[in-house]
Amino acid sequence: MEPIKDPRTEGKGFKAKGFGADGLTLDRLVLLSLVTLPYVVYGAIAGLGWFLLVSLRRWGPAIGRVLYTQGWIWLALAMVVGVGLSQDPGESALQVLNFVPFFVFYAAIAVAIQTFRQPWLTLQTWALGLLLSSIPISLAAAVEFYLRSPSSISRWQNSRWISWLYDQTDYGHRAMTVFGHPNAFANYMVMVFGLGLGLCAYCLNPSPEQPETRPKTKPKMRAKTLWVCGATALALVGIFCSGSRSGLLIAGLQLLLFGGLLRPYRYIFWAGLGAIAVLTLSALIWGVGGRTLPEAFATISLRFSVWHIALDMIPQHPWVGSGLGTFKELYDPTKFPVADDFLPHTHNLWLMLAVEAGVPIALGFTAVVGWVVGRSTFTLITQPLPPTALALLAGYLTGFGGTVGFALFDLAFYDGRINILGWLLLGSIQAMAWLPPKLAPASDTLNELGQPQAEV
Repeated sequence: MEPIKDPRTEGKGFKAKGFGADGLTLDRLVLLSLVTLPYVVYGAIAGLGWFLLVSLRRWGPAIGRVLYTQGWIWLALAMVVGVGLSQDPGESALQVLNFVPFFVFYAAIAVAIQTFRQPWLTLQTWALGLLLSSIPISLAAAVEFYLRSPSSISRWQNSRWISWLYDQTDYGHRAMTVFGHPNAFANYMVMVFGLGLGLCAYCLNPSPEQPETRPKTKPKMRAKTLWVCGATALALVGIFCSGSRSGLLIAGLQLLLFGGLLRPYRYIFWAGLGAIAVLTLSALIWGVGGRTLPEAFATISLRFSVWHIALDMIPQHPWVGSGLGTFKELYDPTKFPVADDFLPHTHNLWLMLAVEAGVPIALGFTAVVGWVVGRSTFTLITQPLPPTALALLAGYLTGFGGTVGFALFDLAFYDGRINILGWLLLGSIQAMAWLPPKLAPASDTLNELGQPQAEV
């Protein structure tokens, strides 16, 4: 798939019905939707749906080429055919909506980014919007974590001001804020945390190209840099308050891998080691989701039991699967140690696809996504990009790697916010590989955190 020939000619946005160079352009529409995504879900989905319709109208052939050449169309057709062969066609038809529309959304993001006037600045602004909009969620998670502690429950449960909190589903000493489950909250936050790491490296870029003296802007830049670093640290606090073992493990790996990806930013690596030490100490003091560390590790065996059930089901329908969404209907409850517990899914994306969609689709999906990430990463690291662009790439890769790692242990993509953000990160990674190196930002230290820079 070749990039659009002139990536800057479409940058003024959709001019009809309120869209124009000085109005709500497509990149700003996406930004507004991402900022409101955790809070006003249906409004954000409506905004991104409008973005998708406009993109299909303007760049339909280019989006179609991406879907065809990368293999998404064949995956979509296979999933649609699988609906007719499903043990429960109605449920499978519903579950297909968690995949096929997002294939198109991914391609639209990858194509549209090339048309923006300053695509790298747009990617930076999207990441910044997602990070800063997570601050209220992280703060609310810390408060909820306190209120859900055993001592706080006995003290505040009968209070008419916060009794609504205790009327919700009880997941123990775990925060979920605006999300319906602590694991969904943790999945969202590991993606935001990865983007935050990239922005921290972007802000703290040590390149000698940066001007030595800017007395009027340095204090302002330092304050904005503190906002970015503080919001990233708060995201890590939110992950801890979720009580998700997977989230904590993945956040620790993100810190280590990010330091390895960007060797000039060794201070981030050492800061990451310090953060891991703080998380470990906090887990020793408060446990993980109300469980002591020995209890948290002891219950991991239940996850292995679920995977064993899924592995036993694969040979029953290896080629076409039993149908998307049918695992919860077909598994044998007597094989699960906690007989009264309900298993909504396999707690592993690849096992879920193999059981419900068939082994060929599981392998094909893995191959397509792996090819996109691998080829995009190789293309970018072999291009002469400045450190700031590499920091953004590392942030998007770390954020996407966070949701991929989470999918090894749990499935939270049933929450539309998780699905949207994951596919947006993948589309952005693909778009970066198509952007000409000359459009990459110079060492502008976040360029005043989003202020438009001069046209290149």
